[in-house]
Amino acid sequence: MDTNFWLGLIALTCALYMLKWFQGRRKVTVYRISPASLRRSKEVMLRVLPLVEDGRDCPLDVTSLPWDKATIKGAAKILAYHFWRENQHEELIRIKQCFVSLARFQNRDLDFETCERLLTRERERLVREIDCYLTHASSRKG
Repeated sequence: MDTNFWLGLIALTCALYMLKWFQGRRKVTVYRISPASLRRSKEVMLRVLPLVEDGRDCPLDVTSLPWDKATIKGAAKILAYHFWRENQHEELIRIKQCFVSLARFQNRDLDFETCERLLTRERERLVREIDCYLTHASSRKG
């Protein structure tokens, strides 16, 4: 009797997990971007792109950014998703490079070695963040 109970419990658990898995497969998340947020994101990125597309790799002062990094990152993610949906791969690459280049903006009060170390760490984190975002966004295309 003890064995039958455990076998039944295991079978029921497996059946419930399979049911949950089948239901989850049918769900597709599609991001909706309002025209206002798209327009605002373009405004933000048009002011930031000239700062990061100079071809250099040296640290810059964080106070030279027109907005804080979180606002710029949000705008970049919105535009990255939009360009991915519209199959504008050149613009998507440009936005991704801008996103990663935000690591160049560091606190100038720190010494050069500390700025370089923070820049390297933040760049690695930003690459992982945008890659993860684009991977999850591309798996949600409906």
